[in-house]
Amino acid sequence: MEFDWSRVIPIIAGLIALIVGWAIGFFDSKMRADKKIRQAEERSELAIQQAKGEAERAALATQAARAAAEAKPTLPGTTLLRLWLDSSERPALDLDGQHVETNPISETDRKRLLALLTVMRPWIEGRSTAPAPSPTPSSAPAPAMPRPVVPSAPVPVPTPRPLTAAAKDEKPATAINIVAQIDEILQARLARSPLANHAVRITESPEGGVIVWVGLQKFMGASEVTDPEVKAIIQAAISEWEKKYTPGL
Repeated sequence: MEFDWSRVIPIIAGLIALIVGWAIGFFDSKMRADKKIRQAEERSELAIQQAKGEAERAALATQAARAAAEAKPTLPGTTLLRLWLDSSERPALDLDGQHVETNPISETDRKRLLALLTVMRPWIEGRSTAPAPSPTPSSAPAPAMPRPVVPSAPVPVPTPRPLTAAAKDEKPATAINIVAQIDEILQARLARSPLANHAVRITESPEGGVIVWVGLQKFMGASEVTDPEVKAIIQAAISEWEKKYTPGL
């Protein structure tokens, strides 16, 4: 009996084709996997290089900023007022080392700015020293705890007379200092108030501050006045002065 190769050959050929196809697929899959691995490694290496570059640039920027800060000269003392221009050449304001929003400025910052301007006023007016305060009466020494004293007899309050045209030419309004302006407003308010018989006046201290006289009692500032009615009318005079002479602040 002869072996029939015609039946076996197709089977062998099919097996060979299957093995060859599997081998081709295996190698193709392996090549694709290797290619993907290489691409992933390249991307990872690129990301690492970029991260290193950014870290180096950040370190250089930090060093440059530190060097600039160390090279910047520091001013002695404490900065109370700073007027400067930002990157857009717009004026900006710092008070006590803190930036202040000026559009609009808050009431607290406005009062602080006025206080600093009061300190600088003698320089602006060209005075080397502030005017001497009114002398303290020797007949009545100030007690340890000052209290407002109502005079036994009414003390006339001088009513300011209107200036003539010649007088206005001799002394312009700009020569009147702030304390005198506030005192003028205060006297006008006192004249038409129940406190008309109280001798209340405001003078200027050598440091450019405010001294309040209530009768023979001396107070270093309106906040130290103990009589609430007197304190209220002084505060009203100050508010009227601010509205009249500094409406935009």
